[in-house]
Amino acid sequence: MKKIITVLFLLISISSFSQTEYYTTDGKNRITKKEAEKILSAQVEKMSKVMGKKLYGSLTVENTETKNDSIISKISFEISDKKKDNLINSGPLSEFKDKEFPEFDLNTLSDKNFNSEKLKGNPTMINFWFTKCAPCIDEMPILNKIKEKYKDDFNFIAITYEKKEDVEKFLKKHPFDFEHLVDAKNFTDQLGIQAYPMNLFLDKKGVLKYVKGGIPYESKEGEELKMGEGNEIIEIIEKLK
Repeated sequence: MKKIITVLFLLISISSFSQTEYYTTDGKNRITKKEAEKILSAQVEKMSKVMGKKLYGSLTVENTETKNDSIISKISFEISDKKKDNLINSGPLSEFKDKEFPEFDLNTLSDKNFNSEKLKGNPTMINFWFTKCAPCIDEMPILNKIKEKYKDDFNFIAITYEKKEDVEKFLKKHPFDFEHLVDAKNFTDQLGIQAYPMNLFLDKKGVLKYVKGGIPYESKEGEELKMGEGNEIIEIIEKLK
């Protein structure tokens, strides 16, 4: 009889303390891993058709929290032409999250030195990009609008590993109104950035608070896939300003 009671108690304990794992894309909805994979698969299929080549998708966990009996992970969908080893990955730059962002000294287009200490006092958005990155180019008009609206409250910085001459030539055809820092290969390697575009958000003290990929593409029934309005970025800026 003792054995039966012990087993029953153990089962009740496991049931009482087990937690259900969910995912969320916007902080409000709740989806299972299987549902998240289905959404990702549909997005990869659409993007592959638009780009005319084979693409791969993965889920990036941006943060995780526990609520009552549930573990809820905020995820974003990453699509690229390189297949990752794991379907679900920790967010990029996760080791820097909620810490003071690494200090940097980089060159501007006017051959002046720019030190990251200048950013403190206002929150900052940093966009990592390069000239042949199609999603980087597609989101630039949206980023320009966001910068124009919030330029009095925020620093807007664009960093690339490419040379000054290549960036200057590119900007003649594609306006991008951020402060441009170039020749930053050592710094991007130090951070381990491999996916582009990458958008980072620092608070007034220079602490990295949010890491986002590019602005998601959106599509409506019967319409072509197009760049979204950057609502995710606007929401972050509103929180930090």
